[in-house]
Amino acid sequence: MIILLEQAVKEKIIRPIDFYFSQFIAKTNTIAMLVSACLSYESRNGYIFLPIEYFKKNSFFSTSNKEFIKKIVIVLGKKINWSAELLKHSSVSDGSIITPLILYNKKIYLYKMWKAESNIFNMLHKNYKKNKINKKKCSQMLNNLFPNEKKSLQKIAVALTLINKITFIIGGPGTGKTTTIVKIIIALIKKSNKPINIQLSAPTGKATTRLSNMMQNNIFNSFLSKKEKKYLPSHAVTIHQLLGIQKISQKSLVNKNNLLSLDVLIIDETSMIDILMMEKIFFATSEKTKLIFIGDHNQLSPIESGSILRNICYYAHGGYSLKTISDLKKLINYKISKKIKTKKTNFISNNICILKKNYRFNKKSGIYTLSYAIKNKKIDIIQNLFQNSIKNIFFYEINSTQEYKKMIERISLNYEDFWNKINQQEKIEEIIKAFQSYQVLCILRDSLFGINFLNKTLEEKMRRTKKIKYFYINNQQWYIGKPIMITKNNKYLDLSNGNVGITNMSKNGFLQVSFLRENQTINNIPASILKNYETAWAITVHKAQGSEFTNTALILPNFDSNLLNKDILYTGITRSRNTLSIFSNKDIFIKTALKSTDK
Repeated sequence: MIILLEQAVKEKIIRPIDFYFSQFIAKTNTIAMLVSACLSYESRNGYIFLPIEYFKKNSFFSTSNKEFIKKIVIVLGKKINWSAELLKHSSVSDGSIITPLILYNKKIYLYKMWKAESNIFNMLHKNYKKNKINKKKCSQMLNNLFPNEKKSLQKIAVALTLINKITFIIGGPGTGKTTTIVKIIIALIKKSNKPINIQLSAPTGKATTRLSNMMQNNIFNSFLSKKEKKYLPSHAVTIHQLLGIQKISQKSLVNKNNLLSLDVLIIDETSMIDILMMEKIFFATSEKTKLIFIGDHNQLSPIESGSILRNICYYAHGGYSLKTISDLKKLINYKISKKIKTKKTNFISNNICILKKNYRFNKKSGIYTLSYAIKNKKIDIIQNLFQNSIKNIFFYEINSTQEYKKMIERISLNYEDFWNKINQQEKIEEIIKAFQSYQVLCILRDSLFGINFLNKTLEEKMRRTKKIKYFYINNQQWYIGKPIMITKNNKYLDLSNGNVGITNMSKNGFLQVSFLRENQTINNIPASILKNYETAWAITVHKAQGSEFTNTALILPNFDSNLLNKDILYTGITRSRNTLSIFSNKDIFIKTALKSTDK
């Protein structure tokens, strides 16, 4: 097995660290060596655990290299009872003692992942007890917030936040998550008979900027008195800022020995939170703090290990308990269609509301049709995509150099209006909006189909057509119209990771980059002082998460990659409001759509 794993490193099937971890854990035991290497490798890919079925089905390292898999099977020899063999090894236990690996419920974990998952679910169970509220007062308030909606899942979501200490509100793009957050804040302030401390947070600077701008919504003036508006959260902070997480050690200054002093903590973009970060959040809040998580479990998983939101949403099918149904009936005055809970472990389902009605896409929308197909692996609908028979979605197969060149040509044509506005010296707001109307999204950073090469190729195409003229500032290449994306938060310049700006000449004749804030004001920054940015003709789907554009182009590589899966496809597709152009190989697209990421 050692020889095979060394070969896997050479062929870049696994990383050197996976090999060294397997040697540290297993010493000479073949089965423990293979399992620990797989667990290390898949942990980096986001998995909290590996089911024993993974090994029974020979899914080692999720590789499609059949010859390599065959060699492993030969080395293993006879049929293996994986659970029994693992528990024989000193590095594995059932959790009753501390060991590097934990085998629990037919799943194999790294100890820290198993412990974090156990802590989170134990704390969810601890907070199962409902809050006591004035149901008559809250019912009237909910009717005021939702005057014309007899059966609204948003209304159920707000009601759950009133009765629960912990609530998860799940919804895809366009299901009204932002509106729901606004109404939750109003409801909690109206319900409280005393001053209330509410904090907004999210994993990224861009998401916190969006939350902060959300607080300018005029709806607050309609429902809150002057006194009540004093309790509105002033701004959002990133989770790292909230918990005082140190960059190098990743230790949290805020923890179970130094708790946050909050009545309510609302966290958006929860799908981006990994299991260890979620554990930190639970440890940092007291039993008195109401926790509300908002997100879409079908979107991209966290960069670090473990999509805990997806694991929690697994329990949503359990339905509400009789007590929760009774409470909701008194609050919202209509029948709850959710099933009654039948299993004890499904207590978590009482804390979940899934928003289903889409206010951005109707069911006849092409974006809705394709995103539904990806989410549910409907191959027949995907085949319609290849025939270009899905409304407002255009599929271009890329299998040759000639087709690649045509792709660059098609993309370039979409920026004609943008360049016309620059040449006509229109207001920078209009120029930025013209750019924002079309965005190229890629899965990868490198390769012919990655953002680095595509940005250079598009720039070269524009240079040849004399749209851009290069000059240099601080040894950096610039030109009028250059779009850039900020890659690191800068509080002094009021810039967040993910902000996109357009280069232009100021009235005083110096080069600046202008950023359009969500409140429609402009933030002008001299190009000479900007750091931590990259060209943004094409950006990654990861960077686009949480954003939306009028029209998009989505580019997939012409080869398989660990980054390709249905989540990244779903996220990329749902960034567009109107039209979507997809450039891909058909086989790669189908393979990507069928690749699950149950982490």
